[in-house]
Amino acid sequence: MAEVTPVNLQRFKEAENKRASFQMKKLSAENQKDYNKQVKAYETMIGRMKGEYEAKVKTLENELERKLVGHRNSHSRKLKEENHRLDQELTNLKKAHEAQVGEIKETQANEIDELVASHKDTLENARQKYIREKSKWELS
Repeated sequence: MAEVTPVNLQRFKEAENKRASFQMKKLSAENQKDYNKQVKAYETMIGRMKGEYEAKVKTLENELERKLVGHRNSHSRKLKEENHRLDQELTNLKKAHEAQVGEIKETQANEIDELVASHKDTLENARQKYIREKSKWELS
C-alpha cells in the first residue's frame, strides 16, 4: 500500500469537503423546494378555508338579518294592533264616562227638582199656616 502523504491527505480532505458541501447544497435546495411546495399548498388551503369561512359568515349574517326583519315586521304589526285596541278601549271608556256623567247629571237634576218641590210645599204649608194664624188674630 502506498503511503498517504500530507498533500494527498490534504487533497482527499478538500475533495471530501467539496463533496459534502455539494451534497449539503443539493439537500438544502431540495429541502427549500419541498418547503416552498408545502408553504404554497398550505397557503392555498388557508385561502380556501378563509373563503369558506367568509362565505359561511355572510350566509349567517344574511339569515340573521332576514330573521331580524321578520321580527321587526311582527313587532310592528303587533304594536299597530295594540295601538288600535288601545284606541278602541279609550273610546269605550270615554263613552262610558259620558254616560255616567249624564246619569249623574240627571240624578242630580231630579234631586234638585224634588228639593225645589219640597221647598215649595214647605213654603206653601208655612203660608197656609201663617194665613190661618193671621185670620185667628184678626177675628179675635
